[in-house]
Amino acid sequence: MTPDPLAPILADHLHGLGRLRVWSLIVTILGDSIEPRGGRVRAARLAAILDRLGVGRGAQRTALSRLVADGWIDRARDPKDGRAAIYGFSDSARAEFTRAARLVYAAPGTVTAGDWMVTRSDDPRGIALAPGVGLWPAAFAPTPSGLTLIGKIETVSDPGIGPGPDQRAETEAIAALAGQVGAVRSSPDGLDAVAARTVLVHRWRRYVLRYPEWPEALAPRDWPGLALRAEVAGAYARIAAQSDAWLSRPVPGCPGLPAATAGDRFG
Repeated sequence: MTPDPLAPILADHLHGLGRLRVWSLIVTILGDSIEPRGGRVRAARLAAILDRLGVGRGAQRTALSRLVADGWIDRARDPKDGRAAIYGFSDSARAEFTRAARLVYAAPGTVTAGDWMVTRSDDPRGIALAPGVGLWPAAFAPTPSGLTLIGKIETVSDPGIGPGPDQRAETEAIAALAGQVGAVRSSPDGLDAVAARTVLVHRWRRYVLRYPEWPEALAPRDWPGLALRAEVAGAYARIAAQSDAWLSRPVPGCPGLPAATAGDRFG
């Protein structure tokens, strides 16, 4: 029997991380695969992706009901087939996704270049300089509070700060995931590529919204996080065509999705 190339990815980077928040996984799918393709997906296609990710139908229904009730997604009937349900972001969720996407899909190098901002905030994406005071790339900084300084980081001989153990462990895990993703290219089923891409983006999204991306001037020597965005971008690109092909073609219960209209991700 041929080994399942997706199995280690699901075990190590999705189901092996504690209780899976299915609603958050659905947000990742809608944002990464559906939003650039018209923003609406039939329930049958969404279920096919979640099935391949190992999510049971009961958990799918519960998560979708929660997202609808909380105003994150809209549910409607497909105008081309009144028996089929379609899902997509609500207007408010789309606006929030668009803001986060600037950070999630920024090109390698853009997060660590240019001006940096020091301001009062406990946002976890900032590099903590003191209690309640953090450092952010100016383009992705939170709304300033009180005194704010903006400038460039040139060189720092001994900053005395660095990534914590949780960020170090997560950086190593995502680098490993980026290396594993290429294995699904050998699969004849494009759904495997969609599933692998979803896991990659899901874990990466959590990372960039939780941890700072350290500039070289402040990072420890040989810090692997400096190359992490480029590694994620490369892994994404390697399976993009295969996953896009599956999204474009009909599957049982629904037609193919429209061609993607968004610009290049990570580029």
